[in-house]
Amino acid sequence: MAEIQPAVSVIIPVHNCGEMLEPCLQSVQKQSFRDFEVIIVNNLSTDGSAEVAAAYAAADERFRVIHSNGGFAGTSRNTGLDAARGEYIAFVDGDDRLDEQFLEKLYTAARQQDADVAVCGFYFYFLNTGKTERDSLPPDKVYDHDGAMHCLLQDKQMRFYLWNKLWRRRLFTEHAIRIPDMYYEDAVVTPQLYYFANRVVSLRYCGYYYTRAFSRYTEVSMSPRRANDYVNTIPLIRLFLEEHGCYEQFRRSFRTHIFHVYFALPFVIRQITEEMKQTDRENLRRARAKVRLCCKSDYARLLQFDLEKPVIE
Repeated sequence: MAEIQPAVSVIIPVHNCGEMLEPCLQSVQKQSFRDFEVIIVNNLSTDGSAEVAAAYAAADERFRVIHSNGGFAGTSRNTGLDAARGEYIAFVDGDDRLDEQFLEKLYTAARQQDADVAVCGFYFYFLNTGKTERDSLPPDKVYDHDGAMHCLLQDKQMRFYLWNKLWRRRLFTEHAIRIPDMYYEDAVVTPQLYYFANRVVSLRYCGYYYTRAFSRYTEVSMSPRRANDYVNTIPLIRLFLEEHGCYEQFRRSFRTHIFHVYFALPFVIRQITEEMKQTDRENLRRARAKVRLCCKSDYARLLQFDLEKPVIE
């Protein structure tokens, strides 16, 4: 008997999501659109998250649990992708929630427009206050390849996030795209997916609730590794654009992300330590120097960069 292909595969990476996991899984289970599978990738959880996931898998045949043995969210998402059967992919973080019509609205728009990507707006949900704040709200619009790339790289109406979008799965499979195992992996892989997308549809609809602890800008935990990965999004995106011969075409739009990183660096570095010390000033100097060098260097010199060498310590 042939295996039935679901319309959408929902991939949920989970690592110690605590009390946020059950509301997340409930919001997926209650979707008005019903033709989906859920792949929960549990990554070494020790707080009961694995048991919550197993209970949903036992009660609903659309849910299944796969176990991952380390790495960041990128590894867990890749594990989910390897198991996915759907025509489209939705990524949901284990501490976030969906509006009940999220899958229905994005899938309908994608099919009607024969789009490789469907994207909607989202809310920040703040744990400390219980309030929501709308962030990105794209227009109702269909973009061709070039228009979508320009809009994404400007990082305004379309953000780099993987999770407020529906992705045609063949973008990953036909182009061997893997999500890097790093912080801020969305910023690196989303331009790659958009590059191979022929058409993108955006909806003036907010359907995703992204959980933050207390601020849209402050991370719960900032480390030198996370800060260095933030800087490295610039050379990694540029290398991809260079390798596909389109850096000059999209350079002006990409500058917006470069400016975001450059001017956010003082705030990012201050989160590593409570006090602004001499080492923080040195970290900032080296990080900004690397950003400038990534912008000014030609492609040949960029290829010689050692991205593994940290500039923030």
